[in-house]
Amino acid sequence: MRLSVFITSNLDSILRDWVAFAGKQLPAARDMDHVALLDHGRTILEEIVVNMDRIEGEAERKTKSEGTSQEASTSANVPSRSHARQRERQGFEIGQMVAEYRALRATVLRLWQAAHPQLRDQDLEDMVRFNEAIDQALAESVDVFVEEVDRARDLFLGMMGHDLRGPLSTIASCAAIGLRQRPDDSRHALLTLRSVAQMKALLNDLMEYTARRLGRGIAIAPAPMLLDEFVRNTLDEINAVYPERTLAVQNHGDMQGQWDRTRLHQALSNLVFNAVKYADSALPIEIVIDGSRQDEVQLTVYSAGKPIAPHLLPRLFDPLVREPRDGDSDASQHPLAGANLGLGLYVVREIALAHGGSVNVVSQGANTAFTLSLPRVPPTGGA
Repeated sequence: MRLSVFITSNLDSILRDWVAFAGKQLPAARDMDHVALLDHGRTILEEIVVNMDRIEGEAERKTKSEGTSQEASTSANVPSRSHARQRERQGFEIGQMVAEYRALRATVLRLWQAAHPQLRDQDLEDMVRFNEAIDQALAESVDVFVEEVDRARDLFLGMMGHDLRGPLSTIASCAAIGLRQRPDDSRHALLTLRSVAQMKALLNDLMEYTARRLGRGIAIAPAPMLLDEFVRNTLDEINAVYPERTLAVQNHGDMQGQWDRTRLHQALSNLVFNAVKYADSALPIEIVIDGSRQDEVQLTVYSAGKPIAPHLLPRLFDPLVREPRDGDSDASQHPLAGANLGLGLYVVREIALAHGGSVNVVSQGANTAFTLSLPRVPPTGGA
């Protein structure tokens, strides 16, 4: 009996083993009934049989084994994809779902061998086709399972970041009141405001990152502004929580343009906070605004200190990339100094791109310079 015919004729016995195995996947399966444990098992097997019986050339077999088959359906309703989404929602781990396919493969071949002990040439071909079909279903399930886990995580992080903003604003308001009431004893209030500023920056970066992963990207609302005035106002805010640091501004040329004030504030703050974190605290951080070009303005943050490792430079603006440095462990001078999600420079790049611009870094010797290049008028749409 051909393997595909055997599977069709023995679906019920194969699926009994499927359900029995799924029921052992704890804790997710502890309170699941037969229907939930069976899930898409029947349709997965039926799809595998169709796959096995389809005429297939050598080229298709090769691409299927490499996971690049052009014949495989891209529909979200393919049984293996639906099964992955359901198992993720039922609380299965990815390893438990993969184990289901391993058990299914073993069950089918064990039962078939018991009923059909003498192998013929065509049986070997059937086994190859069956394994190919199982592997394809497994690959589809794993891809969708990972997507579901990533999406759930991103939604959670986005909601957490949003919900934490309220309590942080309350803490900042209380610290600001304390600072006004006791200006001669401002140390603790300044420490609180500094921590709040760092935490807000981290949450803003986290929300931008999750929004990007969820497909929303960074939207901007450009409006006319003077860049030098904007930069000084932003640095005044940073100096309020880091009064011991010297932030110097130089500018020349035309400072007018259209940019998103909120996004630009986030990008500049990230660059300056990065310099505060890593640069030599005894030396000033310099911000130079070059408005000499007709269609573009460049904003550069210069700092001196330990250079960035050369191997990190090509991917410094990628998400979740950070370089441990000596100052990371020093929380006594700067609370949250070590709090770094590795998203700040990634967000700077995304904000630059949303404006139709770019950001780059040069780090040589003791000097590091981050340059944000912005068109005076962003492209239409700006995202």
